[in-house]
Amino acid sequence: MPIESSDSPEAARVRPDRYDPAFAFKPADSRTLPTDALAETLPSADALAVRTTTRQLHREVWSLAWPSVATMLLQTVNGLLDVFFVGRLPNSAQALAATGVGGQVIFLLISLAMGVSVGTTALVARFTGARNTDDAMEATGQSLTLSFLLALGFGALFYVGRFAIVGWQLNGDNEAATARLCAQFLSLALLATVPMFVMNVLMAAFRGLGDTRTPMLIQTLVITTHITGNLLLINGLAGLPRMGAPGAGLAFAISIFVGCALYLVALVKRTPLRDALQPRYLRLRSSWAGRILKIGIPASIQAVIRTLGMMSFTGMLARSLDGASGVAALQIGVRAESIAFMPGFGYSVAAAALVGQSLGARDPDRAERYGWAATGQAIVVMIVMACVFFTFASPLASLFTRDPHVQRLGADYLRINAFCEPFLALGMVLTGALQGAGDTLLPTAITFVTMWLARLPLTYWLVFKLNWQARGAWVAMMVTTIIGGLLTFSLFRLGRWKRIKV
Repeated sequence: MPIESSDSPEAARVRPDRYDPAFAFKPADSRTLPTDALAETLPSADALAVRTTTRQLHREVWSLAWPSVATMLLQTVNGLLDVFFVGRLPNSAQALAATGVGGQVIFLLISLAMGVSVGTTALVARFTGARNTDDAMEATGQSLTLSFLLALGFGALFYVGRFAIVGWQLNGDNEAATARLCAQFLSLALLATVPMFVMNVLMAAFRGLGDTRTPMLIQTLVITTHITGNLLLINGLAGLPRMGAPGAGLAFAISIFVGCALYLVALVKRTPLRDALQPRYLRLRSSWAGRILKIGIPASIQAVIRTLGMMSFTGMLARSLDGASGVAALQIGVRAESIAFMPGFGYSVAAAALVGQSLGARDPDRAERYGWAATGQAIVVMIVMACVFFTFASPLASLFTRDPHVQRLGADYLRINAFCEPFLALGMVLTGALQGAGDTLLPTAITFVTMWLARLPLTYWLVFKLNWQARGAWVAMMVTTIIGGLLTFSLFRLGRWKRIKV
């Protein structure tokens, strides 16, 4: 699907949920006057009265949430097709392990990229709500330059150290071939580090504007490119050489370059931020870098804490009596549960944009209403998913494996964790709302408490001391997810986020 030009009706019309009239207030100086593209679309006071109703609040939340849910669905399908293509290679076990470990390295880089992108969303949303287009463009331009420089540093570090990184995870004598494949995969995939960081910032800027449909369209093209590249490069079709697992790395890199280019075109053609690429906005200033990183670094640390915590959790599970069967059941449970993550993620994106814009308009009460509206919708959807998981746990687990023991453990995972799905919605969506407000430090502390001070010790006690084995790990996950949701709920209710300055 092509990116619409700025001359098209859809591009010329600014969606109500992107620029809400409730966010308008008299600017302090001429620098904060809206651009013509913004001013031409300002709705009337009558329209404002309609949109302040609870029903309209929920409509705006849904309007922003569903494209993000669709994007997550596409990414899930993309991940499954990755496994499908690589899994059909003659050396499928080694290839899957190599791309799996390589994927963890890429995910770690994405977590580091959040150090800028989360700050971008919060700042652009805040300035959009305040109708301060100039600062919104500057926040975008400064984020692009900062992400570019960080990508150069991290990209060089990871590329030079790729053999050592692989060696830390694949160091057995029988894993030499897998390690070699993984290093080859990363040699090609890491070429996309810079466009990956830049693309994440551009996606974050669109979300800050309240536009989740453009990222959905672009991600559709990115995923299509990735799948096509996998088909051609892994298997060597259309006269291309059969690259195997390294071909997956090259397909990923090509798709990221395509995505970055499409986001840049869309930024210029479809948003009031089109001038963000001018040198005066791109020239990095320490004051802006500090503002962006103050918000983003805790969010990045939060993602790293969660990733390392899950790796440690998996390591304990692997050492239980259920061993490899427990780890396999965990992967099955997480993949099945990812269906519930999609609405949680979508509503988290919507909450971040709407809360940030409302605070920019100096309307914290409206921001809170958006936060609760997004959370309420997510809870309803995830309760439905929880009922599905509990009722159809065994059939869902049997879709992934024929091993009876793994099926039983996977079904236990789904039944036990079904009880914490509403609390997972609380944690995901309200964390997004807090990030949109620029409050990322305390949510990071909550993640550390739940993952490292609660989940890991509780898992050890239940698995090894009470001898509950894998079921003890599932119970620990459920309990700590509930704790995390309740803590995030309490943090949002306190309202400290309403007074944060970005």
